[in-house]
Amino acid sequence: MADSGAGAGPAAGLPAGPLPGSSSGLRSGHGMLTGMLLRVAGPVVSAQTWLAVIHLMAGLVSGVVAFGLVVALGVLGISTLWFFLAGLPVLVAALWLGLQLGRAERARFAVTLGAQIPAPPATLSPGARGRMWRLLMSRKAWRHAAYALLRLPLSLAETIIVTAFWSFAVAMLGLPLFAWVLIRLQWHLDMAPPRPGLLAVAVLVGVILLPVAARVTQALAAADIAVARYLIGPGSQADMTVRIGELEQSRARAVGSAEAERRRIERDLHDGAQQQIGRAHV
Repeated sequence: MADSGAGAGPAAGLPAGPLPGSSSGLRSGHGMLTGMLLRVAGPVVSAQTWLAVIHLMAGLVSGVVAFGLVVALGVLGISTLWFFLAGLPVLVAALWLGLQLGRAERARFAVTLGAQIPAPPATLSPGARGRMWRLLMSRKAWRHAAYALLRLPLSLAETIIVTAFWSFAVAMLGLPLFAWVLIRLQWHLDMAPPRPGLLAVAVLVGVILLPVAARVTQALAAADIAVARYLIGPGSQADMTVRIGELEQSRARAVGSAEAERRRIERDLHDGAQQQIGRAHV
């Protein structure tokens, strides 16, 4: 009886789990391998990655447009300031155009990357009179102009990096196909077809570089969002602190003005009542 009971459990010296060669062990290993492949290949086939590629490439186009317009208007405005400030409206037009370009850029970020960048609040400038002066003294407008100038070199650098990573990875993966074409078509080139060992190494490098290129693309898109949030968005924490201080000062002025107006009305009512009482006594 004791022997039969002992035989019902696992054999002595063997693990209680599935054996390495059993079907459950094979399924577990296959599942782990599949999960690892999905984690590695996921960024490559992800729609987020390719939308980021489209976003970075489109930034080059918008950068050329923004840089050209803002630089042209800025140079024209500065060069004509000497003539009775004739270039001042041109500079205001350049700043206004920068605000409109910033609005279009926030929409582009929302469509391609799904990043909602809120518009920066209007900068308070109590000492300025007129819309032109408010725009010239607005930190928000000058930041939009700086973004318009920075968009072209930033997008150019991002495009070069993304193109280099993806092109090299695809070239390494396509090297065996290139060797096959050389042999198949018998091109008369002064070079021998790549050796099989070199082809294997090239394919391995391409497989490694594909997820790296995807990660680099997503990192560049994240950096682009950070730059846009600072220049055409709410800005940094310090700017928000300054904005809060300006709002508190504006509220204090509004409360003080309302309190002074209330006291004036009370004084007028009191004086008017005293005059009526005096007339009645007379």
